Amino acid sequence: MALMASGTLLAGCSGAGASAHEPPEQASPRVVSPSPPAPTGACLLLDFPGIEQRLHARLAVAGAANHEKTSTCVARPTEAALPELSVSVTPSKSDVAVFKDKMLPDGANAVTALGKVAYSQVKPAAKGRGPYVEIGWLAGNARLLVLKVTLPEGGDAAALLPDVVELAKDIDRAGV
Repeated sequence: MALMASGTLLAGCSGAGASAHEPPEQASPRVVSPSPPAPTGACLLLDFPGIEQRLHARLAVAGAANHEKTSTCVARPTEAALPELSVSVTPSKSDVAVFKDKMLPDGANAVTALGKVAYSQVKPAAKGRGPYVEIGWLAGNARLLVLKVTLPEGGDAAALLPDVVELAKDIDRAGV
């Protein structure tokens, strides 16, 4: 019985032209693409199907970082550097008066129905990138958020502004 079992095992290892001294044929290595990073920190606020609907671009997490108390998430298309979306979240003890006095950029416009107080601004293109839209707000849960969408050269940030404002409202409602 033992002899028959060993013969069966040996038969399983032999094939046409195989011998005990030949190495087995190697299967070609399978190419595996790395997975995008798992959402953490500020990335948890992002709803990627919602972003695609609002910005008309499919983005994925490109990176996330925490520095002191600020959490930042950057998302980009997998095949290009732009458009780029970034969102930063920082706990804040500021009130509306402090936000308006210290955090409101020159030339910014008020945004209604977003947090306690909010602004928007459209900035022109610069070398290597197109224009961008920035929305900043003081959330009801004691956080300061800044959402920035940078477009490729030739992009129309002013036309995208209403969609970015709505995206900011989506993020504010997520409120993780």
